[in-house]
Amino acid sequence: MQKQDLKNIEQKWPNYLVLVRHGQSIYNEERELVNRGILNSYTTKVKDVRNADVALSRKGKQQAQETAEFLKKTYSHFDFIFASPFKRAHHTARIIAKEYPDTRFIIEERIREKEFGVKDGLTPKEFKKLFPYEYERKQKEKKYYYRPIGGESYCDMNLRIWSFMSTVVREYAKTNILIVSHSAVMLSFRKLLEKLTEEEVLKINKHDDIKNCAIVAYRFDPNLKPKPKLKLDIYNKIAY
Repeated sequence: MQKQDLKNIEQKWPNYLVLVRHGQSIYNEERELVNRGILNSYTTKVKDVRNADVALSRKGKQQAQETAEFLKKTYSHFDFIFASPFKRAHHTARIIAKEYPDTRFIIEERIREKEFGVKDGLTPKEFKKLFPYEYERKQKEKKYYYRPIGGESYCDMNLRIWSFMSTVVREYAKTNILIVSHSAVMLSFRKLLEKLTEEEVLKINKHDDIKNCAIVAYRFDPNLKPKPKLKLDIYNKIAY
């Protein structure tokens, strides 16, 4: 393709696509205690609440506020803010949206958390004890392709993120977009936008997983080959 042809290509991508993970949730807070051996199981604040209703912790609210202030300094304007309907992400998005009172706020179900099915609210030990067959199946199929009963695999989640991105390309070209979602969902964006392999996605998940309220940003680059598209600009930026 000649340079003249590239100049004539109509931009279908947003100018900026900025993703933010929700702040620390009650579940994140307790999971850290479980991992450190302080708790043997999750409390009723997690076990008795559906995943969609897990709230931000006090620390998570502060993280969201400091992230909002950083975003305002870095990105003075967003045309749209898309938020996962899950409480922890929605609350984080609302805190950030106070810095952008004129920006349209949209709740988008396709960017909700990965569905964990029967694994939801269980520690690894509890999952192995209660669902031994499922545990063995997970060991065989591995993390990326494993779909728990009532839940999703990474591939399942990729399909709905692909659907959302198709909408973005079709309806939101040349805009500045902020998305407030979840770590697995943000990895799915990376998978699709950068055409990563299963191994590359799992390597990021293991060694450089997305932190609470971390920022992942893409900007449109007209000089990318073989054709212009979004390019990773910021990864796992912490503003608190």
